[in-house]
Amino acid sequence: MPVVTVRAGNKQRPGRFDVLVRKTTEKVSDLLEESDRVLVVYEQGCASLYYEREGDMPHAPTVNRPS
Repeated sequence: MPVVTVRAGNKQRPGRFDVLVRKTTEKVSDLLEESDRVLVVYEQGCASLYYEREGDMPHAPTVNRPS
């Protein structure tokens, strides 16, 4: 599953989480134009955006069964 990382920035300031949420929301909007699903995982100072497109989804292996 592809992943994109969004960072709030290097500066220590009170509104840093708000900046991270804004940047993440913008990136999610962009990804949703081309993707089916986006999962956002927030961590300290960054967010990881995992996304799937129709062609990226793994297919179940085919099983050859005797007739």
